[in-house]
Amino acid sequence: MYEFEHSVLTRTSREFAWAFWTDVSNWAFDKSIEWVRLDGPFASGTSGVTKPVDGDPVNWVLTGVDNDRHEATIEISANDATVRFAWRFEDAGAEGTRLVQRLSLSGHNADFFREQVSEGFARGIPAGMDKLAAEIERARRERLQGS
Repeated sequence: MYEFEHSVLTRTSREFAWAFWTDVSNWAFDKSIEWVRLDGPFASGTSGVTKPVDGDPVNWVLTGVDNDRHEATIEISANDATVRFAWRFEDAGAEGTRLVQRLSLSGHNADFFREQVSEGFARGIPAGMDKLAAEIERARRERLQGS
């Protein structure tokens, strides 16, 4: 099994950050993503697909979605291995919201995918989360200016 965790702060409310992130149309702010589709509500059991700009579509499933606790997990399964991206949006008081992402890799073939996951996903998570936090703050500023 492999695990990696990273967190960032965003100067917005937990509710705003969660609402932004659970609207998967917002995920395309990341220029490496061509599009994202969700086949139903943002709820446990709903399937989704992400199309990277230079790659094949990646199918995933939402699990453990808890809107009250602001937590959700995205699971990608292939060849007897599962990658889980567990997200928590924590109240950070006056600082705003702490976004926490925990990546884990498990399954019988996890060792086969370990290098790909650690080099690909884990290396990109900190920069991606920084971009997400900045995008959430930008969207909040735009909403305040439009009010």
